[in-house]
Order: sequence, then C-alpha cells, then structure tokens
Amino acid sequence: MELLHGFQTIFAFDTLFLIFTGVVGGLIIGALPGLSAFTALAIMLPFTFGMEAVNGISFLMAVYVGGCSGGLISAILLGIPGTPSSIATCFDGYPMAKKGEAKKALGAAILFSFIGGLIGAVVLSFAGPYIAKVALKFNTYDYFAIILFSLTTVSALSEGSIVKGLLSCLLGITFGFVGTDSLSSYYRYTFGINKLANGFNLVPVLIGLFAVSQIMLTAREKAGSSKVAGVSDIKQKEVKGFGFSFKEFLTYLKTAIPCSIIGLLIGVLPGLGGNVSNLLAYSYAKKTSKHPEDFGTGIVEGVVASETANNATVGGALIILLTLGIPGDNATSMIMAGFQLHDVTPGPLLFKTSGVLVYAILAAFIVANIVFFLVEYYGLSLFVKMLSIPSTLLLPIVIVCCFVGSYCANNNSLDILIMVLFGFLGYALKRNKFPLAPLVVGFILAPSLETYLRRSLMKSEGSFLPFVQSPIATVFLILTVLAVGYTVYGEIKKTQRQVRGN
Repeated sequence: MELLHGFQTIFAFDTLFLIFTGVVGGLIIGALPGLSAFTALAIMLPFTFGMEAVNGISFLMAVYVGGCSGGLISAILLGIPGTPSSIATCFDGYPMAKKGEAKKALGAAILFSFIGGLIGAVVLSFAGPYIAKVALKFNTYDYFAIILFSLTTVSALSEGSIVKGLLSCLLGITFGFVGTDSLSSYYRYTFGINKLANGFNLVPVLIGLFAVSQIMLTAREKAGSSKVAGVSDIKQKEVKGFGFSFKEFLTYLKTAIPCSIIGLLIGVLPGLGGNVSNLLAYSYAKKTSKHPEDFGTGIVEGVVASETANNATVGGALIILLTLGIPGDNATSMIMAGFQLHDVTPGPLLFKTSGVLVYAILAAFIVANIVFFLVEYYGLSLFVKMLSIPSTLLLPIVIVCCFVGSYCANNNSLDILIMVLFGFLGYALKRNKFPLAPLVVGFILAPSLETYLRRSLMKSEGSFLPFVQSPIATVFLILTVLAVGYTVYGEIKKTQRQVRGN
C-alpha cells in the first residue's frame, strides 16, 4: 500500500520529466568508455541543489539506473566495457556483433537488464530491511571467504589454458598491490611516484586492457589486409522484437534468475558491487551450462548472465544504503551525498521517519527501470547503425573518448599514461592468447582479499581457527574447495579425452 502512495507522489510532470532526463543522461555517459555511473552521478549531483527532496533523489536514482545500463552498448558494439559492471558483457556480446547478431545481443541485454533491475527493485521494496539485517551480521572472516570464493571465477573465465588464466590472474593481483597499504599506510611498489599512492585506478586499467588493445588489434588487422577489418564490415542480421522466441526466453530465464540472486547478494555486501557480480554470474552460468565451451564464442546466455546480475546489484546496493546508511559501492556513495544535500539521513529509522519519501524513491527506481527499458528498446536500430560507421572514422572518436574517460576518472594526467601502458599489455596478452578477464578479477579482488585476511588475523591474533568456526565463512570455504576440485577434475577429464583422441 505504501508503494502505491509512492507512485502517486512521483506521478507529477516535473518528477517524471526528471526521471526521463536522468535515465537518458546516465545512458549516454555510461555508454562512453570510462565514464561510469559514478561519473554520471558526480556530474549530475550539483543540478539537484535547490530541488525538492523527492525530485532530487528520484533524478539521482534515474541517473544511477541509466549509468549502470549504458555500458552494455559499447560492450556489445565495440568490445569495450562502458562501465566496469559490463566487463563480462563483452565476452559474448562483442563476438555476437562480429557474427552479425548485434541486434539480438542488444535485445537480450536490454530485456534482461530490465528484468534484473526489476527483481532488484521488488526485493528492495519488500525484503530490503530483512536482507540488510542478515548482511550486517557478516564479519571479516565471512568477507574473506566470500572474496576467496569469488576468485574461483578465474577457472571459468580462462579461455583455453587454465595455466595462462592463472598467470593472468596473478599478474592482476600483483598490480592490485600497488599503492598505499590500507592497514600500515606504507607505500608499496610506487617507485617514488607520489601519484601512484592510491594505486592504479580501475577505469584507465579497463580502458587500456579492453579498448586500447582492441583498437591496436583492429589497426594491425587493417594494416595487414587490403580490406578494412572490424565489425563495421559485417552485415548485421535483421530481427523482430528482441531477436529470440518466447520459448528461448523461458530457457534464458533459467540463467537469469540465479544470476539476479547473485547480483542482489553481491550488491548487499559493501565494497563489491557490479564490478564483481557480473563476472561471478558469468562464471556461474558457464560452470552450470551443458555447453561451457560455447561461452566466449558469442552466445546469448553469457550476455544474459552479466546484464541480469549487474542490474540486480543496483537494488542490492540500495538495500544497505536505505536501511543501514552504508554505501554499497562508489555510485551509491554519491546518492548518499544527495540524501545529505536534502537533509535526509539514510539508516534504520528512515522507513519510520521519512516513509513517504522512501516509498516515493522506490517507486522512482521502478519507473526509471521502465524508462530505461523503453528508451533502449526503441533505440535498438539507432545503436546498431553505429556499426555502419567506417572504422577509420569510429576508432579516432573512441580513442578520444578513452583519453577523456581515463583523465576524468580521477582528474589525474598519470592515468592517461597508465591507460596506454595497460593497452600495450592487453595487446601483448591477446596476441599470445592470455585471457584478460582473470587479470581483471585478480586486480579487483586482491586488495579486498588482503585487507580482510589481515584484519581477520589481527582480530584472532594470528589464528586461522575462527575462519572455520564462522558458519558463513565455513560454507564459502567449502564451496571454494568444491569449485577448485571441480575445475581440476574437469581439466583431468579434458586431458584424458585429448589423449584418447590422439
């Protein structure tokens, strides 16, 4: 009933117009390489000054939804994740575009992004406070075990050789240790460069690994061929609706539902967010598939897993923001700033003290998901037309966006150099068939894994016993062992089949 009152509150022309504007603005910024939902919120936050609380926070919610969803466009069409939460979308989305199935990939991404966001919104509206209470009971041992389990995604993300995947992951972990030690405040591996005190920023690293390396590969292919290489040369297939039947949709739901749960749970845990959830969901989808070898070659299930999870994560991150006053990720920290700007304090008492405002915000979140779905669905043909732009014109534009995105991420000129260096690294790894995804997983998770391990050992005075005494940690440690064992067993069986084949 309260949610219905929330819809009544926001059903005014000015509020709905702000939601529409916020979604479109977030989509545009999120689609540009490096300019994530956090960047979109940082740009849009000052515009909410002077607005009423309902309008201002509804606008920020819309920007958040649009920014998180916009990354799928460049991920599928260019093979460049517009946002960190769209990394896994590249793995199958871009190969689909190269096969002439860009419209089908975009259709699946848009529909299941909407479904993931809607599931997140429903859970946020009805079960948010209860989930937050459970998440509040997690301790450092539990977080360590969860992140350790997340690292097992490396086995699923390693294309071909598991050894190359592990080496790539170790390289990412090494880069993740650069910067200031979070517990002792000592500089590590900065080589006297003060601008590296905060380590390598994720945005220029991603842009370098995925965007710059892809541009270099395309340029090399073009130089070695009389014909311009690239997706722009491939005739895209025309499709009706989303590009798949209702029967296929029901099949994809089997992947989408568990991936949305993964996204919700990761979103509830502070500090992880869509950066981790899309990779973990993709790993789950690949490991549970009857045809895991097809992942990475351009199949819809890979796109479904990534996009459902990262949009469900938005609802999870908002759960702990509204109920506990804890930002789930960088983007929700900007929304929290928006709350403070309007003299609203998120936390356990928010539903009692500002119930009307809370349910208006929840209604705005649901409407923003509907608006994003309609805007992207009716813009499908326009997005695909981007592929008709010759690569000689498109690539320079992308390069400019890469430079702007890398600099704007932290207003640090060194990030441009980091982007270029990681671009060369990504190019070298791709040329030698080393997967990039394990490197990204290691880079993202290593700092958190180290921090929670050291905090746990400080709490237990060096004893590892509490790790197995905590029920939640024990469950995830067992899952980690099972995941590793399953991977080893799979590699042994694969080797045996190859021996028999020879």
